[in-house]
Amino acid sequence: MAANIFTRICSRGFLRSYVSKSQLHFDPLNPMQSRVVSNSGLANNTIFEYLFKSFGTTAQKYDSDSVSCWKCGVTVDLKKVLFCNHCEVVQKPKYEVDFFEIFCLKRTFEVDTRELTKKFRLLQMQLHPDRFSQKSEDERQISAGYSSLLNQAYKTLSSPLERGLYLLQIQGHALSDEGEIIMDPEFLSEIMEINEEIYEVEDHESLQRIQTANDIELENLFRKAADYFRNNDWESARECMAKLKYYSKIQRRIKEIEHELVEKEN
Repeated sequence: MAANIFTRICSRGFLRSYVSKSQLHFDPLNPMQSRVVSNSGLANNTIFEYLFKSFGTTAQKYDSDSVSCWKCGVTVDLKKVLFCNHCEVVQKPKYEVDFFEIFCLKRTFEVDTRELTKKFRLLQMQLHPDRFSQKSEDERQISAGYSSLLNQAYKTLSSPLERGLYLLQIQGHALSDEGEIIMDPEFLSEIMEINEEIYEVEDHESLQRIQTANDIELENLFRKAADYFRNNDWESARECMAKLKYYSKIQRRIKEIEHELVEKEN
């Protein structure tokens, strides 16, 4: 039921249906910096900021896309509205919204993290709780809910591992634990050997050697994962992500050992 409003916001045709040509300065090379230049009270706002306030998404479980505003009772179309057009209060967020949809991104493993960060900051600026400090308690709580949702979505999509696991989940191929996949005994034996090496390491040089080898494995597996996701090869993607979870645990353990070695030297 999640409304794909952000995809529509990214469409110039959608912009034209709501903003007159005299109001819109459209930058084809950088649409996010297009500006509304003549609407009262909106001067110097980016078009993304203007449309997000007017035609955002929502957040809680509803049986219909049209509901009554929680404050004034006016009908609100949840496919288009973040703020009530009548009383202008923020509407309750919908926590089941697709994380990719929030940032107007395609459901793909390969994400431009710079663009993701840019969109996250724009949304965060509009919905940060500080902007609602003088509003009612209900509005402050709703804003806090949006902030939490945005942070969770950004954290998930900015991490290749978490992004891949999330993509599997929303496509109906969730991988909750590595144990769900029957791994090659040779692979498991290799993982055990690496962990034993880490346990026995005594100096930075030895640890660096293990880290370099692990980084190479991670890079190769992430490259394979991108191919599997691109080709909708879900079983291979699940197996690849399961392997990545093992190597990611090794990566975290390496960082822990590095910290311990530094502490010993001090």
